[in-house]
Amino acid sequence: MRHLLPLLLAIGCAGPALADDVIPPVVGGHTWTQHQLDMIKARHPQIAWIRVEGLGERGGLPILFGSTDAIGAVLKPVAHPGARDGVVMAGRMQIARLPFMSNSGHRLGTVAIAFRRPAPANRAVAAKIAADLSRYTLSAKNAVDPWPYVSAYRGRTYAQGLVDHFVAQHPELLVMMIHATPPSGGANVVIGSNIGRIGKEADEDDLRVIDKGSTNLEVADSGDRFETELPLNDASGKRIGALGLVFMLRPGDDKDALHTRGRAIRDALARQIPNSRALFAPAKK
Repeated sequence: MRHLLPLLLAIGCAGPALADDVIPPVVGGHTWTQHQLDMIKARHPQIAWIRVEGLGERGGLPILFGSTDAIGAVLKPVAHPGARDGVVMAGRMQIARLPFMSNSGHRLGTVAIAFRRPAPANRAVAAKIAADLSRYTLSAKNAVDPWPYVSAYRGRTYAQGLVDHFVAQHPELLVMMIHATPPSGGANVVIGSNIGRIGKEADEDDLRVIDKGSTNLEVADSGDRFETELPLNDASGKRIGALGLVFMLRPGDDKDALHTRGRAIRDALARQIPNSRALFAPAKK
């Protein structure tokens, strides 16, 4: 998971430093944020549109991370940035503007949601949508990752269902990422994740965990995230891949305790995996 956190500490024999992953291009405005907005809007017919804007990884002018009514403008500069957070009326629509946060609590930009008609419940709906977007966004870089990351992986899998369940059950988790090898063989890939990147091939750090059973422990440059990447077994105890877990790291937190928590989550997950093939099956209804 080198794309998540710079390597500071590893259990096992660390390989040479590698350049950051080459990220596939975004096609037609289909960012990771756009994918999330499309799913959210489909669940809320009372919403006319949702837009997310913010500063890109390198700063500069605010850009559109995703929009359900103007996908052609995604990744382009925002025409009129700077509107304040809050709820206003625009004709017959009620528009709520809220902070767009990363899942580690950093403000990345603004979520704007237009409701077709005013209602007291809209504020709570808008707050829930903003929280859900935050739960599935690691950074500005992650917000504009392409979706699909790899064209062969776009359907919802059993692995993704497991990730969604465990992330909901463990609010202390910032990231959960399952690596496994497809039934047809080939490269080991990400098959379940709350930050996208499905289909991304395992890198050198991941392969050390997958092939040798090593464990990677990493701390972000910002000092507020701690990752434990562990060998992942199926219910029979057979090693089938790797599990990357990222926790919030606060001053005074015990890294050993976070690693122990990660092992417990890994073991609970393993009990729900009959075999590697099951991870790639369509998600259960």
